[in-house]
Amino acid sequence: MRKHFRQTHSFTVLMLAMFVAQLSGCASTSASPSTTEFNAPANDVSNANEHSPQHQQHTPPAVVEQYSDVWEKIQHANTIDVHDDAEVRKQRNFFDDKQKFMNQVGERAEPFLYYIVSQLEARNMPLELALLPIVESGYNPLAQANGPAGLWQMIPATGRNFGLTVNSAYDGRKDALASTDAVLDYLQHLYDTLDKDWINAVAAYNTGELVIKAAINKNKAKGKPTDFWSLGIPAKRVQTVPKWLAFIQIIRAPNHYNLKVRPIANRPFLDRVPAPNGVDIGQIANAAGLSKAEFKTYNPGFRQGVIPSKGKYQIALPLENIGQYQENHDKLYAQKRYDSQSYIVKSGDSLGTIAAKFDTSVKALKQANNLTSDRLKIGQELTLLTPMAANDNEPEPAKANTKSDSKAKSSTKTNANGTKTTSSKSADMPTAKAKTYKVKSGDSLDKIARKNKVKLADLMKWNQLNSKSIIKPGQELKISE
Repeated sequence: MRKHFRQTHSFTVLMLAMFVAQLSGCASTSASPSTTEFNAPANDVSNANEHSPQHQQHTPPAVVEQYSDVWEKIQHANTIDVHDDAEVRKQRNFFDDKQKFMNQVGERAEPFLYYIVSQLEARNMPLELALLPIVESGYNPLAQANGPAGLWQMIPATGRNFGLTVNSAYDGRKDALASTDAVLDYLQHLYDTLDKDWINAVAAYNTGELVIKAAINKNKAKGKPTDFWSLGIPAKRVQTVPKWLAFIQIIRAPNHYNLKVRPIANRPFLDRVPAPNGVDIGQIANAAGLSKAEFKTYNPGFRQGVIPSKGKYQIALPLENIGQYQENHDKLYAQKRYDSQSYIVKSGDSLGTIAAKFDTSVKALKQANNLTSDRLKIGQELTLLTPMAANDNEPEPAKANTKSDSKAKSSTKTNANGTKTTSSKSADMPTAKAKTYKVKSGDSLDKIARKNKVKLADLMKWNQLNSKSIIKPGQELKISE
């Protein structure tokens, strides 16, 4: 019996050795790095030859994040099919060898790219959409045209409709993280509306939803396909599209276009914390161990030298600085805090007369508004800062969500037969899916959708609205089909 066991064991060992040898060959083949023109970091290259077959058998490749560089992750997404289009080639050739521009893009994108890609991934949207800010703003969150602003170059109406705050103290379109959340909501709406085509969505983001919708309807009437390439829209009407597609090709093979892309670590860089109202941003920066310029780089949405005294805002800080900020957070409330208000310059105004009127100084006015000269224009908006009352210099205690609490409150009633029943006050309120909703002052489409627990895309569809639609107080909107 023992002899038989030894013979069986020897045969088993022989078969296992042959099986392991086959596995080793397979492992060596699969571990070879793919041939791309993107320079992968040396530590990403497999060290298969340094390990014995036995070690390989017991350490199969782990299913973990395989890219150390966010650009490389985008490069390998391959979600968007780029046609060999003449206008795409033209744009690609224009950026060929523009290394200085790519260096600027890499430097500006570093704090924000991981967040954008992680949000796209969480929503199951194409990672190539993270390249749109290159085309829109060169990844500059402070970019400002006549109407559009920020990384994504949103116009005010679109920003507000998709939940961004835009006022004299804060512009959510320039808040790189908040604007990303809003833009991805908008792009998903466009994709859902425009025949599930991402290039259609980007085209509509550029030229307007109604233009692309009309082209789709025209093709449908003729029995033609409705993908972007079949719509025949002139390139001059959708200039963003060929540039975006050109950058997709460039990022997929930068060496081919005489370019190098500055690596950006594939890990979180920023996180958001509640902003202290009325506090000077220089003091906040100091509390976090940052310079004022660094703080503004991460928080370009704040238009004044202080956090607005009213409303709830967030600030973005590097992960490595959050601990220091939290340690010093309470000390910020011991500093002088300011209430802010806006003033519109009128005929005959000067910095001196305005300063005297509001009991401040010309120097303080210029600092609060980042003015380099004494010249003012009629209609110009100025920020006025006045010290808060002493009893406002303490942090407010955390408050319960009174709205949700009031909805959840219940009352006990006694029926005619003497039994007690509990009824919720929310039953007496309009249900979330009432047929109509009357717009109130300060409402946006995003707020109305969230308040009534419906999808923003559905709300816009039911009311035949688009991203540029303006809603007014008193207007009635359908909130169900």
